[in-house]
Amino acid sequence: MSKKNTIQLHELMIDRGTFFCYAGPLSEEILTSISGVVKEQLSETDSTGPITNKVFSIFIEQVQNIIRYSFERIDDSGVGSVSISRTDGGFLIEAVNEVDHQSQHKIAEVLSDLQSMDASALKAAYKTRLKSGPPEGSVGAGLGFIEIARRSSRFDYSFEQHKGTTLFLYRGWVEPTN
Repeated sequence: MSKKNTIQLHELMIDRGTFFCYAGPLSEEILTSISGVVKEQLSETDSTGPITNKVFSIFIEQVQNIIRYSFERIDDSGVGSVSISRTDGGFLIEAVNEVDHQSQHKIAEVLSDLQSMDASALKAAYKTRLKSGPPEGSVGAGLGFIEIARRSSRFDYSFEQHKGTTLFLYRGWVEPTN
């Protein structure tokens, strides 16, 4: 990487209001280490506790998704990136990781359904998932995307082809009106 690229990266992060960014292998141990830094950074913002708690919860869920489901692996760690930026209206949490073809369709179906739900439908989906247990192939409780949708003011996602792989891109906003 050239000095010019380093400066461009710096400028991009500053322009976007990014105050936390991690890229590389993620494990539960790394999550434990970085979560304290993220919590401290969030506490230094002028946002209210409920807003920063939502941001922190979404961050944790996204990192856990990368740890558990990223198709790219280094040893037992999932590989991906996650960042948190300030926006004019609140915060933006972004995550990127590689997924396989089968996972892409499952993720798209789940997130598409969640995007169409209002708060009461999301609450009902959460309760239903608790009663029915995790979906087949899940290594968690299957509540992660539901929790993310409940805590986000809004979110979007996409799948991008990159260097022969499929990347899953998630972007979630937390704003005071939520």
